[in-house]
Amino acid sequence: MKKLITLLGILFVSTPLTHAQANCNPEPPSGLSPLAAYSIFYENYRSGDYEFALDYGRWMICAKPEKLEGNPRFSLLTQYERMAKIYQEIARSKEDPSEKRAYVDSALTVLNEAIELFGEDPKAKFDLTFDRGRFYQENYNNMDDGLQKAYSDYEQLFELDPQRALNMGDGYYLRQALNNIIKQDRTEDAQAFIDKVKPHAEGDALEFIEEKQQEILGSPEEQIAYFSPLVEEDPENIDAWKALESAYENLDNREKLNEVKLKINELEPTYDSALDLAEFARSNANYSNAVKYYKEALDRASEDAQKKDLYLRLADMHISLEQLSTAKSYVQDALAIDPNDGRAYIKMATIYGAAVTQCTEGRKLEAEDKVVYWLVIDYLNKAKNIDSSVANTVNQQLSTYEDVTPNSEDKFFTLNLENGQKITVDGSLRSCYSWINETTTVR
Repeated sequence: MKKLITLLGILFVSTPLTHAQANCNPEPPSGLSPLAAYSIFYENYRSGDYEFALDYGRWMICAKPEKLEGNPRFSLLTQYERMAKIYQEIARSKEDPSEKRAYVDSALTVLNEAIELFGEDPKAKFDLTFDRGRFYQENYNNMDDGLQKAYSDYEQLFELDPQRALNMGDGYYLRQALNNIIKQDRTEDAQAFIDKVKPHAEGDALEFIEEKQQEILGSPEEQIAYFSPLVEEDPENIDAWKALESAYENLDNREKLNEVKLKINELEPTYDSALDLAEFARSNANYSNAVKYYKEALDRASEDAQKKDLYLRLADMHISLEQLSTAKSYVQDALAIDPNDGRAYIKMATIYGAAVTQCTEGRKLEAEDKVVYWLVIDYLNKAKNIDSSVANTVNQQLSTYEDVTPNSEDKFFTLNLENGQKITVDGSLRSCYSWINETTTVR
């Protein structure tokens, strides 16, 4: 009977919250003032005399004082955390299983009540949920389904603050939470967890998440079977569309891949989504579409480096479309941003070389055409003089063009030119060169 009375005494916080409030004593023990009772509680807590501290701490859980006169640093949340630890430490010291479990139950009730009282503060809720998860894991032998409850709390941490949870325990809590979801065959929950956490992950954590992503989705065909109904049900599910993109890419289904990329660009119109579409169109030799999406990317570009790169890509597309004067204007736009980029000068040389090819289609190369190659060489030399990083590329091209510049007969007899003389490449040579309108030097 004496043992039963003892157990009933320590279980006053083990029952539901309302019952506990009805049976606890909000007054400090032995007629002490709140400050005196707290001081005894704290000193015994600090020294590790947990059972004595418990006698002087229970009233705080019952009374729930927000302030303590004479102690401006008093925090009720801190007292809840201390009381939970006290019950847990006393439980560890007990031999009798029923007594040990009673103290464990009391500690858990204190933690649950703390979450109920202080859970509106995000940081407090995170900390308390973590404490409860650790408590479940450390005491799973003394409660029902303790490990599962621990993993559920770890899972909740990633709902509350995924970035903070990722950085805890070198990924331990990530592994415990995600492995548990997958073990329970909760595929949709696992995918939702991954979608929430992955944007914050890097290094080993990201690698682990990607491994688990593959594990839950299986083959590309299985991924398509899983995500296709999701986008039918919710056409704006951007994460599902991105998963389908990856699956169709792995299957090299370019028709479906194009459809998915278009949808992603519609739902999430970013610089990257437009650039991705442009590159995809370019890889399919669909240069007109590539131009369209490079221009979309240009409208969304926020940095000069992005814009310069897009101008050069647009120049490439217009070269492929044989729209050389437009290609030239894009190179000029790139040079306006960075006049020291050798790639732009090489691109201009390429455009002028293509002009000769276009202009001589169906006929032989003549002296007037060869003059354009002096201009090509001018741009190649300027490229390597202004940007040493492109010197090797330029040197590989120079000899090709030098071999087709005007020879002595072309210069002196056909064109009536002298070395050192300036000559303009424009419609005076041939009408097809009128858009070039640049001057070079006879040599």
